[in-house]
Amino acid sequence: MQDQQEKSPISALGLLIWGLAAFFFLYEFFLRTFIGSVAHQVIHDLRLNAETFAILGSAYYIAYGVMQVPVGILVDKFGVKLIMTFAILVCAAATLLFAHSAGFSAALISRMLMGFGSSFAFVCLLVIAVTWFPKRYFAFFAGTSQFIGTLGPLLAGGPLIAVMSKYHQDWRTTLSEIALFGFLLAAAVFLVVRNKPRGGEQALVYLQTEIPLSTRLWRLAKNRQAWFVALYSATSYVSISLLGAIWGTEYLQAVGLSQPVAASIISLTWFAYGISCPLLGALSDIAKRRKPVLLLCATIGLIATSVITFLPLHHTWAYAIAFFGLGIAASGQNVGFAAIAEHVDIATRASALGLNNGAMTLFASFIPPLASFFISHSAGTNPLLVRDNFTLGFSIMPLLYCTAIVIAWLFIKETYCKPQQEAIVLNPTLNE
Repeated sequence: MQDQQEKSPISALGLLIWGLAAFFFLYEFFLRTFIGSVAHQVIHDLRLNAETFAILGSAYYIAYGVMQVPVGILVDKFGVKLIMTFAILVCAAATLLFAHSAGFSAALISRMLMGFGSSFAFVCLLVIAVTWFPKRYFAFFAGTSQFIGTLGPLLAGGPLIAVMSKYHQDWRTTLSEIALFGFLLAAAVFLVVRNKPRGGEQALVYLQTEIPLSTRLWRLAKNRQAWFVALYSATSYVSISLLGAIWGTEYLQAVGLSQPVAASIISLTWFAYGISCPLLGALSDIAKRRKPVLLLCATIGLIATSVITFLPLHHTWAYAIAFFGLGIAASGQNVGFAAIAEHVDIATRASALGLNNGAMTLFASFIPPLASFFISHSAGTNPLLVRDNFTLGFSIMPLLYCTAIVIAWLFIKETYCKPQQEAIVLNPTLNE
């Protein structure tokens, strides 16, 4: 039957459904990262300091990360249509709430609601890719999904600042308009999305009873390879969360760049991440190897973050190259999604994808506050941050990439782009 699925064509409806899910991923990625671009305005208007601002940034990731395994379970149970509609509505309402927040408490609640709603986006997108397209294209569609999604943080950088400046809008007005887009996207998802391809129910018959939820979760918990891949994805991705979503713009301004230029370099970082996800995913598929790409990305990340953290650069183009390298390095987690899907059985696949995404976002929830503590401690009572204030806090990034190299080299097993726990076809006539 799996051969039959491999030979099935890619349908226009499947592409449309995947496209809507990709737009949701773009939307949630924008919500995840916009706060770093308007840090000066948000800190001033909400009367925040460095530590409370970092808490706001991380609140999103806390809710997002905690929800990842439950998200997989809920998607398995209720399907992507209802889950995505509900999740987008939550995101849009939370964005509207943040736009009208008067202080830290309301902003914190709205950021956590954004993280809760956004937590469904990427897992739904990956489930749609697995369900609607032949599995040999999974890494490509996962990577292309990442590219479309990362247009969100790309737009949340330089373009967001440019639009606000051109139309003389403050961040509150702009976010209110972005909330309206979310409500329209929720309506489109409700009207168009289907949970599985027509006729898909007859495509594969397993001669087995349904596996209880507790059994599936225990099976996933015992899968060491799933945990190794999730840990790799978390350690390779968290640095772009720290720089691309929270402190990157502030850091680049501290070294002497203007806010528009700094925001544009952050957009370049996400652009590098976006194009690297499908390209490295396709490279991995063609080579039929996962580990070399994982090692390559982690090595690039070690070099890029070491340069950013420890070397005093004197040219804008040098910072642009270093941040571009960071974007390439972070895309290794996309191949991690393909690897973890190949290391688990079909019954736990959605939950495994959630585990991978959850590990990434949980790291992104506690690493930025930890780095911010050291940044704040280094700055002391000085309200203006300088380059040296970031060195100790940022030094965790090269350490994380060293960890990713060790995991990819010594602990993750090569899958050769094939499922390692493939279902057994009992009726050979299905393959004819």
